[in-house]
Amino acid sequence: MSFAAVGSSLRLSAGETQALKSLPVATQITAKRALQGSTADLGRLVDYISMLNSARYCCLAPIFHATLDSIQVPNYINPKTIPAIMRAKWSLMGLVKISTVTPSTSEGEDDPVTKYIVRKWDEVYPWMRFFARNCLPPPYDVSVTPPRPDLCNVFDAAKLCITPLSLICTQSEEGRHLLRSSISVQHFVAQLWILIGNLQGDVLQGDPGNTTDGLVSMLRASFALTNHVCVSESEDPDKITLPLSSYIQAAGGVKPVVFTLLRYIRRITRDAAAVEEPRSWTTGDRSIKQLHLYTVGLHYSFEFIKVISRQDVSCRAQLIRQGSIRTVVDAIAQILPKILVQANKELDFHPQLGLAGRQNVLWSGYAYIASAIRDAEDGVTCVCQAIDAGLIQTLEKGVVCPPHANRRDHPTRGRLGDIELLFLLATFFMYHRVVDSIFRHWFRMQSAPMEKREIRDKGLGVALELVLTSTIDAMDHRSVEPINFHEYRCSGPGCPMCTSKFVSKKRRCAGCLVSIYCSEKCQRTAWHNGHKKWCQVLRCTVGPWGSRDIRKSLQVIAGFETSEITGMAKDVESRVREAQQQFPAFRDKLVLMLDLTVYPPEVHVLPVHKLEQFPGDDPIWPEIADEIRQRSDSPPKGYMFSVVKVHLGKSKFTLFSPSTALRMAFVGQYFSDDEVSVDEDEIDDSKALGD
Repeated sequence: MSFAAVGSSLRLSAGETQALKSLPVATQITAKRALQGSTADLGRLVDYISMLNSARYCCLAPIFHATLDSIQVPNYINPKTIPAIMRAKWSLMGLVKISTVTPSTSEGEDDPVTKYIVRKWDEVYPWMRFFARNCLPPPYDVSVTPPRPDLCNVFDAAKLCITPLSLICTQSEEGRHLLRSSISVQHFVAQLWILIGNLQGDVLQGDPGNTTDGLVSMLRASFALTNHVCVSESEDPDKITLPLSSYIQAAGGVKPVVFTLLRYIRRITRDAAAVEEPRSWTTGDRSIKQLHLYTVGLHYSFEFIKVISRQDVSCRAQLIRQGSIRTVVDAIAQILPKILVQANKELDFHPQLGLAGRQNVLWSGYAYIASAIRDAEDGVTCVCQAIDAGLIQTLEKGVVCPPHANRRDHPTRGRLGDIELLFLLATFFMYHRVVDSIFRHWFRMQSAPMEKREIRDKGLGVALELVLTSTIDAMDHRSVEPINFHEYRCSGPGCPMCTSKFVSKKRRCAGCLVSIYCSEKCQRTAWHNGHKKWCQVLRCTVGPWGSRDIRKSLQVIAGFETSEITGMAKDVESRVREAQQQFPAFRDKLVLMLDLTVYPPEVHVLPVHKLEQFPGDDPIWPEIADEIRQRSDSPPKGYMFSVVKVHLGKSKFTLFSPSTALRMAFVGQYFSDDEVSVDEDEIDDSKALGD
C-alpha cells in the first residue's frame, strides 16, 4: 500500500513511510486514512497500541508528530477548529501511550520519552497547555466546571497534561533539565500541582471506572516527584537551574505553596494508611505496589519540603507556623508500621520495593525535621513541636516494630537519620520549654518499659535509651528547689518579695537581664552589695541577645553543666594537661568549655581569648577567677572557670558558667538578712532600669 502522496503532504520521511508497511494491512489502511485527516481513524490507531506489541507500533509516532506539526493551536474555539483540536487530542494521547508502554532502549540510545516527547516539545507542550486551560477546572476552585468539557473530559485531560511530565521525571534526564530551566514549564507544573492538591475524592469526570485504584490518589503520589524535580539541583552542574523564587511565584506565593504541600502530605499519608494488608507478600502483589507508590510520593514530598525550607526563609517560617513538623511526624507514625515489615528475601532485598527503599521515606522525614531545627532562629519552638507531636514515641515504634513472619535476618538499616535526629533533640533538653513538653508526654513515653519489648533495631534502641535518660536528667534539674529563684523573687539582698506580688512594678536590670527587683531601693542596694561586679558576668551567662529561653533555663543548663563536668572528671584532667602543653604562655588563662551543641556533650580546654562571642580580653575575668577560687569549696583545677556552648538552632552562644554565676551572684543576697546602707544620692553608678 502506498503512503507516498500522503506522506509527502505531512512531511513523513521515506524511512518512516516504509516502517508503516510492516504493520498489519488493516492497520495500514487506518494509518492512511489518519494521514488523510480522519479523526476517527486517528483514534483507532491509539487503540491499536498495546503493551504486548509496543515496539511494533512505535512506527505510528511519526503520524502523531506530523499531525501535531500540521495544526496550530487555535486562539478561539468554534465549529471550524474543533476537528483539528480532536486530531491534536488523539495525536497527543498516542504519543503518551507509546512513551508509556515502550520499554527503555539499550544504553547509548535515546529513551522513548526523550525521543517522542522531549525532542518534540515545541509540538507537544502548546497542546498540553491548551487542554489544561480549556478542559481542566481552575487550580484554586476545582468545583468550577471547565470552560470546554465537550472537547475532552477531565479524566483524559488530566492524563494528557500530567502523564508526560511524570514520564519525563522518571526516564529523561534531558527532560528534567527542561523542567528546571523553563519559566513557562515551571508555571505550568505549579498550576497543575495546585490543581491536583485541591481535587476532592478519587473519581474524575469521564473516568471509565475500569480500575479499582483511585486515579486522583495515584496522580497525587506520582506528581510529587514532578514537583520536586522542578526545584531540585540539576544532575549536570554546568546546566542552569531557575531559582526557587520563580516556582513559588508561579504557584501563587509562599502561603499557597505551604498549604498545598502540607495537604499533599496529609492526603498521601491517608491513602498509604488505607492500603490493605498484602496477601502474598510478593513483588507482584497489588497492595505492595500501591504502598510503594504512596511511600515514594511521601519521600519526594518530604524532599520538596526540605528544599524550600532550606532555600527560602519565608517558606521555612511559614511551614513552622502551619505545623509542618507535626504533619511530618504524624505521617511517619502512620506509615511506619506498614513499611518496617519484613516478609521474605525476595521482597526485602528488592532494589525498588525492598525494605531499604521503603525506609527512604523515613530518612527524608527525619532529615526535614532535623534541618528545620538546625536552620531555625528559634529551634526551641521546633523541638517542642516535634516532642508534642510524639516524635520520640514514633522513633520508639521503629525500635519495637515487629518483623513479619518473625524473621531475624534483618537487612542493613541504611542511613542513621533517626539516631542523628534523636541526638539533635537531646542538645535542646536544657531549655525549660522543651523540658515542659517532655514532662507533658512523659507518661506516654513510659507506657511500656523498653526492656520488656522486642527490640528490632538495636542501634536505635541504645540511642533511644541514652536520650530517654537525658530526659530524666532534664526533669530532675528542672525540679531542683528553689526553681529559677532569680525569676520568682526579688534579687534585692534579703528581700522576701515574690515577683507575683509586684508584676506591674517589676524592674529588670537592663545590664544583665537576669536580676529582677521589686523597687528602685532594692536595685540600688543589690548594686552596691556585689551586683556591680557580677552584672557583666551574668550578662555573659545569657548570651549576647539575652534570649528569654536561655534566661528561663539557667537552672537546667547549670544542672547539666555540673553533672557532665563531674561525670567527665578524668577527661577534664587530661584535657587540661594537653592544653597546658599546647598553650604554655596561657597556662593561667585556660577555660574549660562544655559543648552542649553535640550529643553526647564534649569538653575542651582553651585560652579565654579564643572563645567565640566572649570578651576574653576584659580584665574582669582574672578577678572573677580569683573570687571563684576563694569562695568555692572545690575550686577549678588548672583552669580559671568553665563556660557552656549552647545553640538555639542556627545561632550558637558561649555562655559563662551558669552554675557558677547563679551561685556566686545570688546566694549571698538571698540568704543574708543584713542590708547594705546606700546613700540615696549615689545613683550615678546604678544600672538603668529595664522592663
